[in-house]
Amino acid sequence: MSHLQLQNVSIGYFSRKQPIFVQSGLNLSAREGELIALIGPNGCGKSTLIRSIACLQPLLSGTIFIDDKNIRQIPTRQRATLISVVLTDNQPPASFTVRELISIGRDPYTGWLGKLTDEDQELVDRSIDMTNLKGFEQRNVNELSDGERQRAFIARALAQDTSVILLDEPTSHLDLSNRIRILLLLQKLARDTKKIILLSTHEIETAMQVADKIWLLDKSHRVIMGTPEDMVLTGKIDDVFKNPSYEFDKEYGSFVVKKLLDKTIATRVSRPDGLMARWTTKALSRKGFRIDNQSPVELTIDDVSRSWTIRKDNLTMTAHSIDDMLQKLSSLYE
Repeated sequence: MSHLQLQNVSIGYFSRKQPIFVQSGLNLSAREGELIALIGPNGCGKSTLIRSIACLQPLLSGTIFIDDKNIRQIPTRQRATLISVVLTDNQPPASFTVRELISIGRDPYTGWLGKLTDEDQELVDRSIDMTNLKGFEQRNVNELSDGERQRAFIARALAQDTSVILLDEPTSHLDLSNRIRILLLLQKLARDTKKIILLSTHEIETAMQVADKIWLLDKSHRVIMGTPEDMVLTGKIDDVFKNPSYEFDKEYGSFVVKKLLDKTIATRVSRPDGLMARWTTKALSRKGFRIDNQSPVELTIDDVSRSWTIRKDNLTMTAHSIDDMLQKLSSLYE
């Protein structure tokens, strides 16, 4: 069973030969088949932790084990059979085809001539299939879209056949559909291959929907480990991302911008839990309205006729879209 363990690990960098600690005293672990998301504010050490586990920069203290092997005490070639890495700034080799790029993942296992065996070729084929790149094998890597290129790098990591795959912000620079597609792919790969997949990301809301565990980093030199649901229920997400400009909505698992609510409005709603009521409330909040049943301005939301009726004193106005309703409300305050 694959296992990743960090024992009393401190990470950071050196400045004028003096250690600068970013995180210290970390004791963390991961089991096979887990997708783990590293999340936290900028500057808390997400990328530094990924690079430290990958042995791309030195530890300031502590020990990291993969499958009970101290990764700092084994040869580089052996370490490459335990850890594969996909970095944010990965640049594809010039003029390589997709298959050639993915085949590089077999380098730790080939002889000095680099010749691939039938078994190596089969593993490359499986990696192509698992990342939905069938039909792309002979395409030049530089001709791929950002999302396709990222899948090619993930396929190369799969072909390397390591216990642990590390990814540093794999969804950066991707559009929404590709960000979700990559995260769902990583979730499926962790389950199907039983590998430990550890990624750093700013896609907090999406990561919480697909990750098995969260490693939550903050700037007080600590990392909190747990399931996404426990992080919400215990208020850890609130604590780490506390900000005067936004707050974390525990019910929906999303961040909500705090708005200046300097106007009031009373509402009458036939279906309080309906979509019209919910999105009308969001629109009113965006425009600075707070719901107050004592307000002299009243808004009736009718789901059947899909209309909004505004009343103030002897004035009545009806709107048939949220945009129209907001404009009519605005006219009351001009």
